[in-house]
Amino acid sequence: MDERTGPIIGEIFEERQRLGDNLAALERQVRESTTWRGYFVRKPWTMLALALGGGILLSSLFALKSR
Repeated sequence: MDERTGPIIGEIFEERQRLGDNLAALERQVRESTTWRGYFVRKPWTMLALALGGGILLSSLFALKSR
């Protein structure tokens, strides 16, 4: 019985290691994709356009309040 369970236990351990590595990679990708820095690295022009648009919107709101 021991002769057959040894390889199975080894395979289970290796599979657990692979799953742990995959989970760590997935967590890293999720963290990178949900931060503004990760999005900026992937789409810098879109982020710059959003920043410009937000600046224009805020300045127009403050300009209306001061009139």
